[in-house]
Amino acid sequence: MKKIKQTNFYSIPRQSTRLDERHTGKPYDVECCGMKIKVNPGVYQTSGDSELMAESVEMTKNEDFLEIGCGTGVISIALAKRAGNGIGIDINDKAVENSKQNAEAQNVANVEFFKSDVFEKVKGKFDVIICNPPYTKHEVRDNIDRMFWDPEDEMKQRFFKEVGEYLKPNGKVYFGWADFADIDIDLPFKLAEESGFKLVNTFSKPHGNDFAFYVLEFSPKD
Repeated sequence: MKKIKQTNFYSIPRQSTRLDERHTGKPYDVECCGMKIKVNPGVYQTSGDSELMAESVEMTKNEDFLEIGCGTGVISIALAKRAGNGIGIDINDKAVENSKQNAEAQNVANVEFFKSDVFEKVKGKFDVIICNPPYTKHEVRDNIDRMFWDPEDEMKQRFFKEVGEYLKPNGKVYFGWADFADIDIDLPFKLAEESGFKLVNTFSKPHGNDFAFYVLEFSPKD
């Protein structure tokens, strides 16, 4: 099990401020993955973690993907441009609608977005499954809070327990992570191991001098 060095950055104070901002406000545009993406109120703002994920995932036109927690849809839209077909799901209605809006603006039609609590409404198997989860274990007020917070790490545990059922043979899992001081930094490695997955690659991107984002690539054990 490969370790990530933990930083001294505590995420909850900054996340609390950003969640207050995301519950209100007006739509605005950001540049991400070479696209102009609209971010609506109540939806996770795309950041360096989204760009890192889009850059890290390897796909071909013969492969399809599923993204758990699509947010603005930017990762799914970027991947759809080089994949066969894709699905992006989110527990937040606002995120699903925002994703559809951005896909239409980018003229990307080979990705579908719908609401689902992790794999609840997902059918079929995929070559690639992507998840950039809420990293921090914290109680939530609503589904908007779930963009940052995962009570008792329930979502992450459920993801790894169920992901194998939706993965094609030789499929790949890409899981987003960070090195915050207030998370169990080894959690995805432990959950993957318990569910029969092995780590095959690690990608990282610093976020200023505070912390770094990671993408962990897993595949089923032989």
